[in-house]
Amino acid sequence: MYKIFLIFLININIYANIVYDLRKDFFHNVVEKQLLKLDSQKDIKEAIKQRKKQSILSSYDIKRYETIIIENIGKNNLQDNEYFSIVNIKKQIYSILLYLKDEDKFYLIGSDLISSGNKNREVEVKYGEDHYFDTPTGVFEVKKGWRSSGKFKNNKKLIQSYGKKDRFIYYFGKIRQKRYNSFIKGKKIKFKKNYNLIDDTLNFAIHSYTNKNNPYKLGQRASHGCVRMSDELNIFLDNNLVLHKNFFKNNKWYLKKSKKPKNIKNLNIKGSYLFIVDK
Repeated sequence: MYKIFLIFLININIYANIVYDLRKDFFHNVVEKQLLKLDSQKDIKEAIKQRKKQSILSSYDIKRYETIIIENIGKNNLQDNEYFSIVNIKKQIYSILLYLKDEDKFYLIGSDLISSGNKNREVEVKYGEDHYFDTPTGVFEVKKGWRSSGKFKNNKKLIQSYGKKDRFIYYFGKIRQKRYNSFIKGKKIKFKKNYNLIDDTLNFAIHSYTNKNNPYKLGQRASHGCVRMSDELNIFLDNNLVLHKNFFKNNKWYLKKSKKPKNIKNLNIKGSYLFIVDK
């Protein structure tokens, strides 16, 4: 009896340490590093203000996310210690929940600002450029992934559309989604009220994004339809295997065209599901 009780206590300590270490890692390497990159106290204060407004979750939010996960995955399918990712489009945040099987409990690890799609930016599109979609809502599972080349979007070296070199791009497949058609026979329609909504295909992914000219680009709807995140959040997802579950077989990395994460923290905890809500 004493031995069983001792094992129980050890397990509690192990899981308590896992959650504590993950939260500490998230704060220092995602939140704090982003703030330290800013140039002035004014920028830091503005960033903190933005985070307080958007990325702090209430107990109601967490419970709601837990309910969404269970309703879509099924209680009986919660068999492993597993990460679940939730993107709230309304708040423009990415939250990571960890489900621990032995405790049958979800823990919030952290939340960070993202940028989702905005089909209203179609007014900016010139002929031949990519169109803008709203980010789709629903439940998605990672299909494949690869690493960013780190290329800059312009000669001024300000914007890296997929983040720095080797940041991981998570691909969820082709999604049918509506967008505005702003052209007739190759010519731009002058007024937005004359645009038509049409069905088109969005190659949906979540990826890193760097805009050195505008540190507050995250936290607002601005992308072409994918979910943009900070380099810091991307590194955290990568090292902690938050969305890498489908890329391992028997704990061995099998994506031949993409390098495995450099600093894997815990091979026994992984995830693959992304939930996107708009409220």
